[in-house]
Amino acid sequence: MDYNIFKECILEALAERFGDDCKIEYKEVLKNNGIRLDGLVVRFSNKSISPTVYVNDYYDRFVGGEDIDDIADHIEWLIKNNSIEDDFNPESLILFENIKDRIVYKLVNYEKNEDLLSTVPHKKFLDLAVVYYIAIKEDIFESASILINNAHLELWGKTTEDIDKLAKVNSPKILKPELKSMAQTLMEIINHEKKNLDEFEEDILSDCGMYVLSNEKKQFGASAILYDNVIKDFSDSLKSDLYILPSSVHEVIMIPSILVDSVDKLNDMICEVNATQVPLMDILSNHSYYYSRDKECITCA
Repeated sequence: MDYNIFKECILEALAERFGDDCKIEYKEVLKNNGIRLDGLVVRFSNKSISPTVYVNDYYDRFVGGEDIDDIADHIEWLIKNNSIEDDFNPESLILFENIKDRIVYKLVNYEKNEDLLSTVPHKKFLDLAVVYYIAIKEDIFESASILINNAHLELWGKTTEDIDKLAKVNSPKILKPELKSMAQTLMEIINHEKKNLDEFEEDILSDCGMYVLSNEKKQFGASAILYDNVIKDFSDSLKSDLYILPSSVHEVIMIPSILVDSVDKLNDMICEVNATQVPLMDILSNHSYYYSRDKECITCA
């Protein structure tokens, strides 16, 4: 079964599950790095908002052997459990007075997002772009966001500079920076208890020499390099310049410059990891960046 037939089968299966009291359709959505996904939307007459479910990855699961009815059941569950009843006004999510304290930013690759950047307010940072979004309160949606586009600015009567000022204040508050050693990060991933880490942290930090910077939500955490004094204070604490490796849009890895003997090898490693380990939509850049302690600035390495 090819992908287009799979899409129609999913649509028919959901139509059977939800009945006539809704409209089910696909819409193409432009995501990070120029990736276009097929979003499936079920519009109910008695619900204000229903989530968009992207079916592209589900096709991979189908090809891998998962039953199409099980996939449809899972999509049905997602939609039923993430829809909001009609007493909620979705327009409240974009009224400026309601969201001005929730405007934050993230970093994306400039060249890979030319189509997207033509539709959204942004600011260039080296070979990257700062774009802005509304971090929805978790009592409404869990970890949901709305990308701010040019139509929002027109509606609000605001400029890119206006929302950039808000994002600079809001981002460190809502998406608090989190800086850990690579060893600590790996230990947390494999569920080691914090008390074990405390016993050996000093030795681990001195031996590892690599540090992971993100935010507490682990969402678009690479933008933490833009926060006031985060990189500067860390560099000062190590008394060293830093190489910054764009692990993904969600985090960066920092290495004291004294530990790097070849920038070319560093960049080759980044390219290899991006090609083999990082989802296309999460890639930030294929080369490293350099923070100079003396100049207090980041440049392309």
